[in-house]
Amino acid sequence: MRACLSPPGLVTFRTLLLTTCLCALTRAEAQRTVLVMTADGPVPKGALRAERFDTPPEAEARAEAWVKNLWTQGALEASLDTCILLNDTLRCALHRGPDHRWAVLSGSGIPHDMAGRTRFRERAHAGKAISPNRTVKLLDDLLRDAEDHGHPFASVRLDSLRSTGDGLLATVHVDLGPLVRIDSVVVKGTARISPRYLHQHIGIRPGDVYDESLILALDRRIRELPFVTQRQRPYVLFAPERTKLYLFLEPRRASSINGILGVLPDAATGRVAFTGDVDLRLRNALRRGESIDLNWRSLKDRTQDLKVRTAVPFLFQTPFGIDLSLKLFRRDTSFLEVNGRGALQLALRQGDVMSVFVNSKSSRALGRSTTLLPGLGNVKLLTYGLGIERQRFDYRLNPQRGHSIILEGSAGNKESRVPDPNDNTLTVTTRSLQVQIDGHVVVHWALGRRGTVRLAAQGGAMINDRLFLNELYRLGGIRNLRGVDEASIYASSFAIGTLEYRLLLEENSNAFVFVDQAWWEDRSRAEPLADDPIGFGIGTNFETKAGIFSLTYALGSQFNNPFDLRDGKVHFGFTSLF
Repeated sequence: MRACLSPPGLVTFRTLLLTTCLCALTRAEAQRTVLVMTADGPVPKGALRAERFDTPPEAEARAEAWVKNLWTQGALEASLDTCILLNDTLRCALHRGPDHRWAVLSGSGIPHDMAGRTRFRERAHAGKAISPNRTVKLLDDLLRDAEDHGHPFASVRLDSLRSTGDGLLATVHVDLGPLVRIDSVVVKGTARISPRYLHQHIGIRPGDVYDESLILALDRRIRELPFVTQRQRPYVLFAPERTKLYLFLEPRRASSINGILGVLPDAATGRVAFTGDVDLRLRNALRRGESIDLNWRSLKDRTQDLKVRTAVPFLFQTPFGIDLSLKLFRRDTSFLEVNGRGALQLALRQGDVMSVFVNSKSSRALGRSTTLLPGLGNVKLLTYGLGIERQRFDYRLNPQRGHSIILEGSAGNKESRVPDPNDNTLTVTTRSLQVQIDGHVVVHWALGRRGTVRLAAQGGAMINDRLFLNELYRLGGIRNLRGVDEASIYASSFAIGTLEYRLLLEENSNAFVFVDQAWWEDRSRAEPLADDPIGFGIGTNFETKAGIFSLTYALGSQFNNPFDLRDGKVHFGFTSLF
């Protein structure tokens, strides 16, 4: 045993500190446990290699892990015979035993349609090593399939298990039990919601065969409804004659009106410019789960932006719905853009939405002059496209975990007109194919009890040989690139990544810090222009009895210019829920 003695006489502090550290390391090394294993048969090479652990229980757990590893290889009789701890060494004797294989794992006790759905094949098991985990997964899959197809009281077992010269022989037997149907969906509470809409949204209608996967998804599906909340968890009442599903729903304020005031210092004049943003969102006003949105923005330089949208799901008790929108954008006296869109949406089983849409877009220069400003053109574009949307947040307004994905792709014919360079009284018309791709992905990871990390990526690309300034993406502002003036960047392609940390203070309150990093390019110019601006800042959203107040301060930098505190963007917002 090694002893640690203090230096005699007067010692320096450095010597004392070094001696203390050496003593601690020596004691820590002495306390470590060495695992040494022996085996009476072939085992993985790593099992016989000596390993060091901090404590004897950790070493013993490692030895047991090697036994479980042998079970997965078909050595079902593998075990630890003895484990002896002597000083700092734990010696374990590992018994492997014979290997076991399936001679035949028969599926004669599985209904034919169930075997097809679970992809059970006898030849997939014949001659293979018996793995307990794989066998348990097979039985679980069969049981889950029975529960999802109207048999919540089903049971699964291995029958007629016996040993043969070629291995073990067994039959998988499924006892389905009675077929169960949902007799009725009973709503307890004061929530005002159409029963037909509710049945379509949760995927369960009176008379449907019992589906365990839909029952387990009820909590998540109801949380996705912004205008109701659950008083308690739903449950299913099984009775000899009837089976009822009980939901406990109360109304929740989901419609909102949101106003934002922007303060934008003008670096050239030193004056302060104000911008406005009013956003009205109505949810379930007609008790059919519909949504109506109206957004109006007033930007600097007499620029106006108006968006109107309405979406109605589950038309005529089908999974199909419609989504209609109209957008108007006027840039001072330069041009006017009108964008109309109609989409047919299909609600998928897990709440995802697939859409087929047609989009009509026209952009024309304003004024009576036949001479257009540089980069502008009169454009008409008719495109057809596909889109998919998925949302899996634990709480839509202030999530801590979950994700959302929106992807769209479209293509169509474009007609553009520009003045004839030789005669301004004439125009040159060009027709071409234009393709557009857009995407937006958001992921929230919980960090601690009240924190969340938000990662977001959004981007788009317009693919055409001849693009014009007045048809491009307009970037900048509180919605995509904070720290940059609203709609001040024109881009034919862009990508924006966001890293944000949020501290969740209350259900609808948080404080956050963020960084927005972007890349964009403009190919409508004779010489393409590109930049990688960045914005960062802090903000907060806090709920009061009157509504939700928001405050954001952001700084931005473009074309590698230094950050300027005098050019910071301040956004005040207020959201009133009703």
